Amino acid sequence: MGLFDKFKNKEAEVKKEAEAKTAEVKKEAEEAAAKLKAAEAKAREEAFNKRNEAVKAAQQEKIAAEQKVAEAKAAAEQKVAEAKEAAKKEANKVFKLAVDGDFGPKSIKTVQHLLGCKEDGICGTETIKAIQKLVGADQDGVWGTQTSKALQKFLGVTVDGVAGPETFKAFQKWANKELGF
Repeated sequence: MGLFDKFKNKEAEVKKEAEAKTAEVKKEAEEAAAKLKAAEAKAREEAFNKRNEAVKAAQQEKIAAEQKVAEAKAAAEQKVAEAKEAAKKEANKVFKLAVDGDFGPKSIKTVQHLLGCKEDGICGTETIKAIQKLVGADQDGVWGTQTSKALQKFLGVTVDGVAGPETFKAFQKWANKELGF
């Protein structure tokens, strides 16, 4: 073996070592790239999960806030309704009737108030028509047997066509109930 062959063998050996080293470095670089890629993917996933958790938390806070607003609104509406009812009851005190069966001017005025008629205490055509409408009778403005029977049926008392003290007691009870008493 000559010097040239030794040199050639040495060159081949160095080349082989260089190729092996290159392959090893390349493999290490690929492994490092894969690790980097995995780390980036994990970081993206963690960031996504954090954003997702933050969004869920914000949604839950929003729902809780909306629920508190709805509860506060309902409570306020309830207080307003109670105040209106109390004011209505206070205003209606003047119309509260004694349940005595006497369908006089005060009873008539109360019924007129409830039915939206002129409050004059006189049971005229307008008032009779309003009562007839309430009880489902023909609205002719004349109080007769048909109106008395319809009123009695409406009030749930004995239907005999004669509107007497028992019928008017029931009518006064109905009026008081409508007034909130």
